Amino acid sequence: MRLVRREERLMWKLIGTGSRRGSSPASRAGDLLRMPLLWHAFALALSRTGPRGRRAALRGSACSAVAVLLHLPVKRVVRRRRPLGSRMMGLGPLTSSFPSGHTANDLSFMLGASQEIPPLAIPLSLATMGSHWSLIRSRKHYPSDIVGGGAIAIAVAATAWFVRPPRWAGRRDDGRRAGHRGRMDRAGPMN
Repeated sequence: MRLVRREERLMWKLIGTGSRRGSSPASRAGDLLRMPLLWHAFALALSRTGPRGRRAALRGSACSAVAVLLHLPVKRVVRRRRPLGSRMMGLGPLTSSFPSGHTANDLSFMLGASQEIPPLAIPLSLATMGSHWSLIRSRKHYPSDIVGGGAIAIAVAATAWFVRPPRWAGRRDDGRRAGHRGRMDRAGPMN
């Protein structure tokens, strides 16, 4: 209860009563980016860029699906109330606030897709930050809800890397698979 009061004070300092729609172009972009359908559209577009893009879209989508499934039981156990003023923003008390499913969804997609195509990390990080700020600004989530959803996303992406590393991570500089010793020179080292 004390944590909730502290977060309410923090949110009051950051956003006051909040706003349902963003007032700046960046805020409006964040409102769009928090929509899961947009992330699915991005995965579809990414899959059309070739084999590497298909692997990135598949890994990102798989990580996203697992993270969304994992956050649901946590919501049922925690049952945290939404931030004060969320009803005024049009959100009913239907679901628990902790952890954020939007965050688990988009951050796990970003981390998964970036494992296959590392340069994607920069634009997708900016997109997820905009989405997460939008969730706080519109009083749909507390900051700790975002952190909780992020922790789920990081755990899922780390597990995906451990279970099935991306192709590029399994290669050495000379193009051979890591861990492959190749043939030993029978003559031994030169003296």
